[in-house]
Amino acid sequence: MAVIDPDIRIHRLPDNLVNRIAAGEVIERPASVVKELLENSLDAGADRITVEIESGGSRLIRVMDNGRGIHADDLPLAIERHTTSKLLADSDLSAIATLGFRGEALSSIAAVSIFSVTSRRSGQDYARTLLLERNGKPAIQPAAHPVGTTVEVNQLFYNTPARKKFLRSEKTEYLNILELVKRVAMSRLDLSLRLLHNQRQVFATSSGDQTPEQRLQEVLGKAFYQHAVPVNQTAGDLSLHGWIGLPDAARSQTDQQYIYLNGRIIRDRMLQHAVRSAFQDRIYPGKYPAYVLYLQTALRDVDVNVHPAKYEVRFKETRQIFDFLQAVITRAINASATDVLQKNTVNGKEPIAITEATSIYRDKLKQSASGCGKTLVIGDRYLLVNHRGLVLIDMPVALELIMKLRLSEQEQHSGIQSRPVLVPLSAIFSESDIELLDQNKMLLQSLGIEFEQSAPDTVMIKGLPVPLANADALALINDVVTTLNRCKDTATLMDSLLDACASHANDTGVPLTEKQSLQLAEDLKNIEGKINPRNFRRAYRHFDPQSLKDLL
Repeated sequence: MAVIDPDIRIHRLPDNLVNRIAAGEVIERPASVVKELLENSLDAGADRITVEIESGGSRLIRVMDNGRGIHADDLPLAIERHTTSKLLADSDLSAIATLGFRGEALSSIAAVSIFSVTSRRSGQDYARTLLLERNGKPAIQPAAHPVGTTVEVNQLFYNTPARKKFLRSEKTEYLNILELVKRVAMSRLDLSLRLLHNQRQVFATSSGDQTPEQRLQEVLGKAFYQHAVPVNQTAGDLSLHGWIGLPDAARSQTDQQYIYLNGRIIRDRMLQHAVRSAFQDRIYPGKYPAYVLYLQTALRDVDVNVHPAKYEVRFKETRQIFDFLQAVITRAINASATDVLQKNTVNGKEPIAITEATSIYRDKLKQSASGCGKTLVIGDRYLLVNHRGLVLIDMPVALELIMKLRLSEQEQHSGIQSRPVLVPLSAIFSESDIELLDQNKMLLQSLGIEFEQSAPDTVMIKGLPVPLANADALALINDVVTTLNRCKDTATLMDSLLDACASHANDTGVPLTEKQSLQLAEDLKNIEGKINPRNFRRAYRHFDPQSLKDLL
């Protein structure tokens, strides 16, 4: 570590250096710029916003809105530090209703880019453009522009090469912006929002009247909506509404977890834990629930002035929020399960009895412990089988472990063979996902996954790995794309793809016969020394039969 020269006295930093340091807190990457500009547009009352980016946002970011605009006399002030129209007094800080309020966004962005802002308010004859030149001095000139504001950010980090060096690839930065735009689109269901990348429209929400359900399907897809249930509950100053994906729609990553607090996009571990706890024992290990939730609290009960990026918040009554969220979501999941039972009854099927005496199950356990070849399925997930003693098997985990080892061994030796699907299936993806699939086509072929592009946004699934010939092809390919997007480390990509494929070992959902159950126990026992002991213990628990009889 360098030693400070003792001859250098304490001094004030130059304003341009102060602004660049401050930008490091607010502006991490192009998506950070887009977030700040979108929040300004929303605070200005805009309901139509267009975002244009080039080279993943590093070359150009342009955000155009139809909001109230900036007064011509305020343009020079707008790019100075800690200037805002959203706070007037100390008391306002304890009840912040706007998305932005710190007054750092424009000054921080302008400090690390070639920056201009053009704006016009209603009643003004023409707009004015403020151009911040390379010497840091603003120049203002008249311009033609409708009511609203356009902010243009060119050559992000051109004067801070150390920051620019840490940017990811163009594709990665673009995907970060796309995900952000989708989240903003879900925060305001009345918002018309477009995203253009390299002069091509890649995302747009429908304008005009649109129901929340239509916006949900437009942004997250019909599959999410078809496997989700609405939640809507109010208790005092707390209210929660939105949609919760059912347990059987749990995903292999957290890409469909959207939480909004008083209209603000947040990432709060406590809230995520509350949702996760409501799904306890309802989803398999390694899977994550999907949800879009809107939480409303009294402004005085939450502190949003915790972090410059404003993703983090602090609640006044953390436990109360946790219990409320957990209870509402648990109730919604239980209600959906009840609806399924009622539908089964209407269709002539007997619902599962929930008032049976525990002695019935004790008798069944005794029979399994003593009877040769007897098996018992518990809760459609666990298998109790008499196999070299009494064994409790977590069936989904066991099937996944066996399948992954099988696929891994085939891939390492002769490659995984592909079996043509009887009827080729079409899967629709975004332009970036299609490109990602094409880049990894050879890798996926080595896994037995065969496909070809049949349209700009469509691929045709033509073959699946032989061991997974009966899997849900669309679900499998979606998980593969999710894994390709998530896993940036090429050293671990193959293992992650094998995990994604193995999770579809029992997509058919057909119950195992007694013979198959015994074979599952045998197969699982045979791979004990070939897999991680911790994973094996998750799937296989052995009990001494005599000890269990004594217990019963």
